[in-house]
Amino acid sequence: MVIKNFQDFHHNELYAIFRHIYLTSSFMSDDFDLRFNNSVTFKNYYQQILDRPGSFVLIALIDEKPAGYLLLEPNPAMHLKHTALLNMGIIDIFRRQGIGVKLVEAAFERARAEKIIEIIYLMVRSDNFAALQLYKKTGFETLTYLENDTKVGNEYFDGVVMRKFL
Repeated sequence: MVIKNFQDFHHNELYAIFRHIYLTSSFMSDDFDLRFNNSVTFKNYYQQILDRPGSFVLIALIDEKPAGYLLLEPNPAMHLKHTALLNMGIIDIFRRQGIGVKLVEAAFERARAEKIIEIIYLMVRSDNFAALQLYKKTGFETLTYLENDTKVGNEYFDGVVMRKFL
């Protein structure tokens, strides 16, 4: 497995990777096609994030094929710039192969080296057992549960807020 930066790819390729992940995972909380109606909108959104110090997107490759991504998005508030949100996804055929752990560990390493982000937060659905296992394995601790936080159709799911000190 190789991990590369967002900037190493053309935005059309990244748009396709992210879109595939969102469309093949029942755990993503956003409608990708409503949020990004084309690859230029996608590129502009991520470029605004990447312009902030401490932010990055990592792309995992298996046999030169994109397998997943990880976004570390710093909080823009003046007194919270030492914190960031983590968002990630793995392409369906590559899930449960340890790629997520390697992406998270690479993100920790990079964030520690850059010395900007000190605390990483994330939220995951309580029924996403594979993701919960991944985050616990990489040292995240559970802070709280958000009851009925996510609604899919007529069904509610709890959210789990987690934190990792670097």
